[in-house]
Amino acid sequence: MLDIAKQTIDFYMKNLQTPKIYDLKIENNPLINQKISVFITLYYKWEIRGSAWNIKEIKDNWVAEIIENTIHALTKDDRFSPVNLNEAADLKIRIDRISSREILKEKSIKQIEPTISWVIAIKKDYSKMACILPNINPKLLTWDDFIPVLKEKLNEKEFKETDYIIYEIKTEVETSY
Repeated sequence: MLDIAKQTIDFYMKNLQTPKIYDLKIENNPLINQKISVFITLYYKWEIRGSAWNIKEIKDNWVAEIIENTIHALTKDDRFSPVNLNEAADLKIRIDRISSREILKEKSIKQIEPTISWVIAIKKDYSKMACILPNINPKLLTWDDFIPVLKEKLNEKEFKETDYIIYEIKTEVETSY
């Protein structure tokens, strides 16, 4: 997966267009037609430079999913200007492949283990959404530590769990660092 993300970045920066699957060198992979959902995070000098994800599988296969999310992280993350050519050469990549996801119904967000799960909070009217990945910051050890981060990401003075659809997500992580 990392190789596909790296090739996507290189192709985009060279051609200023999104690669098609046939533009990339893909080893004979029997899982090519498998659908997955991935979260792509790009880092420049150890700071987040862009990210993109889908909570559910959107594309027909994992390669297309990685291409789309990588391009979005490079160019369309509203928090940042698009990645420039100088930055692209030094990007580090983290890919979280979602291995399980479930909507919290019976348990509270505070019962989730923050070092192995991540959370997506979606306002019930779909006006706001935020996610927190596991092990993203060594100071975030309990969900009490995460609540201020969620409030900031959601631009809320208070976080009322009942106002949100909460997903607990588990992933398998690959990194280039």
